[in-house]
Amino acid sequence: MRTDRRILSWFVWGGALTLLAGCPGKLEDKELFLAALNDGGLQSQTDAGPCGDVVTRIFVPSCGGSGCHGAMAPQQDLDLVSSGVASRVVGVTAKGCSVTLVDPTNPEGSLMYLKLSPNPPCGAQMPLARPPLSSTDAACVLAWIAAQ
Repeated sequence: MRTDRRILSWFVWGGALTLLAGCPGKLEDKELFLAALNDGGLQSQTDAGPCGDVVTRIFVPSCGGSGCHGAMAPQQDLDLVSSGVASRVVGVTAKGCSVTLVDPTNPEGSLMYLKLSPNPPCGAQMPLARPPLSSTDAACVLAWIAAQ
């Protein structure tokens, strides 16, 4: 009888722990998840600090949200939304401006960072016709560039 109670107790506690652990949930946007994974943007908040996934958190809403640098007809052929952003910008010279879009060896000299300032070397400050990025977000873009 005592053995039966122990076994029953193990089943009850095991079931309770299983219920407490729960299901990990459902993935709301599989494509966005996979894009972030392909860009190396999935990091724990501790590892990423306040920046998180720069592509998803900053580029998608600020650069692609108005349709300027999205996947459909991107301005200057610069798509900052689709999967593989880094592969399209690292070491690439900008169209209409002889500056490298993203140069991890010189992040402050990268056009994608310089375009966030009030007086970029060519063209207008980005995001165009929207409020400028906060200094924190600009620092996150700089950190993203340096990490490429």
